[in-house]
Amino acid sequence: MKSRIVFLLISAIIISCSKKKDIKEVSEKKDTLHQAIPEDTETTEYEEAFIAPEFPKTGKNVDDFVVSPYIIKMKAEGFLNDDMLKDIVIVLQNENDNKDSRAVLVLLKQKTGEYKLQDISWEALDPEYNENDYQMYTSEEIYIENKMLHIMLQSGGGPPGTRETLYKYINDDLVLIEIHSFNAGAGSHLSSDYNLITGVVEHELTNTLHDSVPNKHEIKKFQLKRQMLFAKDNPNTVQEDLPGSDNF
Repeated sequence: MKSRIVFLLISAIIISCSKKKDIKEVSEKKDTLHQAIPEDTETTEYEEAFIAPEFPKTGKNVDDFVVSPYIIKMKAEGFLNDDMLKDIVIVLQNENDNKDSRAVLVLLKQKTGEYKLQDISWEALDPEYNENDYQMYTSEEIYIENKMLHIMLQSGGGPPGTRETLYKYINDDLVLIEIHSFNAGAGSHLSSDYNLITGVVEHELTNTLHDSVPNKHEIKKFQLKRQMLFAKDNPNTVQEDLPGSDNF
């Protein structure tokens, strides 16, 4: 009798352990979705991080700031601050890749005759060509006027239209202060003038389907959380977040 009781106890223990093992295996299978991916797991996409080149902080002339493989694509000269010394802005492009990012360098002339690299922007201008070998703007120009840097882009009637961005030094920061754009759509033209300092935009819509060419004029207000800076803010992204015209 005792041996039978011992046998039953041993059998119960074995069955209990077997159930616990089965539950543990099921639990482990359920947790596979939450397990960490091994470090050596290969990914299907890989994006190489852009490493900006080091530009000299000072130089005797413009060429001192040009490093390989970049060349000067555009250049403007004029007064950007109040020292009455002519400053220079240059646009650098990779001579081996017209789809590469472009740098815009602001060089402030010093009393010693040298130039100081005051600001760099990889955002003020997009690459000349996109990944599909499409040239976004057929005409590009930079110039300095009234202590403001102007960047003028024209697509020659293409979808991007025409855009001019204006930058000005405010408390030692080169700030995006205005955006002017013109776009031609199906039967109408839209011109927009954004003032990022006052927070006001004016839209002018011209209907070209009628002989009288009627116009619609809109004024809207907006508020920025901060100043848009030459060094860090892309005008494309800035304009996307600004109010557009309800009539276009």
